[in-house]
Amino acid sequence: MMVAMSRAAETKKSTGHRTLPTAKPQTIRDLNRAAVVDLIRRHQPLSRADLSRLTRIHRSNISLIVDDIAARGLLSEERASGTARGRTPTLLSLENERYAVLGANVRWAKTTIALASLSGKIEDTETFVTPPEPKDLLSAIDKSYKAILSRQATERDIRHFAISIPGMANRAARGKETIWTPAIPSLSEWDMAGSVQKKLGVPTTTSNNAHLAATAVLRSREKQKTPPNDFVFVMIGDIGAGSGVVIQQHVYSGFDATFAGEVGHMVVDPQGPPCNCGRRGCWNLYVSDTATLKRYDPDIPFTQERFQEFLAKVNAGSPKALDALSKTAEYLCLGLANIAVMMNPERIVLGGAIMQCWPLLREQLKKMFFLPHHFSLIQPSELPADTLFLQGAIEKALDQFFSEPQLKTLSPRKAK
Repeated sequence: MMVAMSRAAETKKSTGHRTLPTAKPQTIRDLNRAAVVDLIRRHQPLSRADLSRLTRIHRSNISLIVDDIAARGLLSEERASGTARGRTPTLLSLENERYAVLGANVRWAKTTIALASLSGKIEDTETFVTPPEPKDLLSAIDKSYKAILSRQATERDIRHFAISIPGMANRAARGKETIWTPAIPSLSEWDMAGSVQKKLGVPTTTSNNAHLAATAVLRSREKQKTPPNDFVFVMIGDIGAGSGVVIQQHVYSGFDATFAGEVGHMVVDPQGPPCNCGRRGCWNLYVSDTATLKRYDPDIPFTQERFQEFLAKVNAGSPKALDALSKTAEYLCLGLANIAVMMNPERIVLGGAIMQCWPLLREQLKKMFFLPHHFSLIQPSELPADTLFLQGAIEKALDQFFSEPQLKTLSPRKAK
């Protein structure tokens, strides 16, 4: 039986080359719609004239795109304050009453779940002690989710749930999105995203907490006149350290969106103590809050409350506490110097409870962090780490919601 050969196949047969895909008009419209939504999201309120100027899309085409977005229930419009001259523009903002997203910050001690509007503003939260077993954590998440929904004045469509975890999400494990989290070993190899999505009926993703914190820092700096293009966010945590790498204002996650930035497992002493990753002498073991407290008093177990007491003694000038902090600063500088020469970022942003002693740490860094002809700025984060983790999860959920495939699933409202 003869089968008609397609034009593309004929071209390939005659020339020996594979035909390349080209953009269709609908593809261009979809991309323009996503670009307009992203601009409104990040710089609202904006007028149609603003959008035309920023995108260089003709004003009439911008109006068509805006009308389509508004029909999908994503925009609210209001008249700008009257001016002495010219036509008063209509300003466009995101509609926050129809849709919402969820974010969660899972830590070994506690978990916080938050509901946020499309503008990224957190409107409600639930916090609970983190259960160590997957089934118990799933039940606690479900209970908190229902509690948040019960307090909503109007019913909203929850479109995405992003969860910050102290570890890595493995997205290549036979179709599952399993996690590896040494801070809570019993959760490792659990398909957290799949389980939560099945339980709540909300599309769910998991991401490394330091990566999400870097996203939150990036978004907060985007509003600056000259936001940094390249920086590394370094998190010093209770039992480890991690980082988020930002290159050209994008968070770099590695070739499989899993592993980049695991600076805590940078080996600084091959003969050092064993790490839970299976190697020895990882940076984690020398700069974590647990390591710092152990230097101060090796006989007391770590708790966040005891570490806060230690930080208070540092700031009060206790010689013993200052000595313990100084040793941590040495190892901190060792790792930061490695990051600086390897990445050459504009700046390194440090986060974690230890930043409460920043004035003292800064003096130590001035003495120890010296690289000839290298000018990376080192500074503390403006927000606490837990706030960054949660806000980063919200930003991740919004990124998923505002992606073009998701926008296309929002059906235009029928005209009344």
